[in-house]
Amino acid sequence: MSPVELTGHALARMVDISAVQARHGRADVVELARHALAGDFIAAHVLPSWLPVLRALLDGSTTNAGSPVGFPSGGSATEVKVAEARWLLDAGVQEMDVVMNIGLVRSGETAAATRDVAAVLAAVGGRVPVKVILEVGLLDERQIREAARAAVEAGAESLKTGTGWQGVATTPEHVRLIREVAGDREIKASGGIRSLEQVRALLDAGATRFGINTAHAVRLVAEASGAETGGGGR
Repeated sequence: MSPVELTGHALARMVDISAVQARHGRADVVELARHALAGDFIAAHVLPSWLPVLRALLDGSTTNAGSPVGFPSGGSATEVKVAEARWLLDAGVQEMDVVMNIGLVRSGETAAATRDVAAVLAAVGGRVPVKVILEVGLLDERQIREAARAAVEAGAESLKTGTGWQGVATTPEHVRLIREVAGDREIKASGGIRSLEQVRALLDAGATRFGINTAHAVRLVAEASGAETGGGGR
């Protein structure tokens, strides 16, 4: 997508917003839903226990209710991840993230990491979209490629750069490394995105979806809308 096509609404339809910190409670989930509906963001994500609340708040809208599996460490036992994925399906989840077992990747045990992700994808059975989180901030270039390859071999159709919990901003180079392996699969860039310039650079690198802090997402959509109408921004 070229910069001139980055309208406010087009950006919102590429952005997931979230309230997935341990401190987030009911009021935060309600506020998240309010922003999601007002901005027509493509998805909003909460921790699993809040998914039924969010699902009800977003019912009938064009914003999907999402939630993660194995979040944020990815280190849960495979059987626990599978059970969590099934619980989320029963609770009405419309999109799901699953955190790859990063420790396995860092240990060079990528076949085990592949089996872990594949088990979750098999449990979901294609009923909802699933993004596999690679947590690139904890991996070197070789490991990023290996993690992406493990996700692809597991059957993933969407790869996500990170949880946003590691304090490492996603870069265009992270996205390019994943794109080398991912082919035409969806790539979601998440972590440290704070400007339209970053969004454009990540788009150019091959990102097709974004996870952006809610407050920053609302601001960036407003900036893109301002640029579109000549009322501000670039």
